[in-house]
Amino acid sequence: MKSMLRALMIAASAVSLIWVAAYARELGAREARKAIAEGLGFENPDGVRIKSIGTPVGGDATVEATIDSTFHLKQDKDGKWKAVEVRTGDRRWESFELIQTAVRKEKALRTTADLRAIATALEAFKREQGHYVAAGNCIELIDLLSPRYLPSVIRLDAWSHEFEYKGTSSGYRLASRGPDGKPGTGDEIEIKNGLLVKGAGDE
Repeated sequence: MKSMLRALMIAASAVSLIWVAAYARELGAREARKAIAEGLGFENPDGVRIKSIGTPVGGDATVEATIDSTFHLKQDKDGKWKAVEVRTGDRRWESFELIQTAVRKEKALRTTADLRAIATALEAFKREQGHYVAAGNCIELIDLLSPRYLPSVIRLDAWSHEFEYKGTSSGYRLASRGPDGKPGTGDEIEIKNGLLVKGAGDE
């Protein structure tokens, strides 16, 4: 290697994925290829190969596919290779860093929305019962709220970590520990008594 930052092009790398496509009617391979390509930002669906399509249930279908794409790798000062870009068109490259940033933001916003949905259910509970749910964890909380005050069961954040809940009759704290799943690291998302006090807003 002449340079530690030398770009390496890896063509036709097969990437296996599971794609959930929402269709109320039957889903064919051509339509699945197009939907997956559009969802990933690929200009041409020809690089998507459908392996199997599950039977649609309630407007959802599970599709197993492989993706042929080209990746740009760079070598760091320690000699370790890292993927930095993926080619989504003839001359179009997407940065992995930007993709990861967008995914992190989306997960934070989705987690915040779920926390707000639970907080709204808590307020509805208080209006009817005259007090908040007194519980020490989210499992107890959701068991009391769902389905009367909360239509769907929400226990995990977007990083698959269980929500935290500490509540008394007069107040509560509802939180996600954030991407790393650890407390006190600064990436928590927290609601206290209906107010978002820490974490992702709607910016």
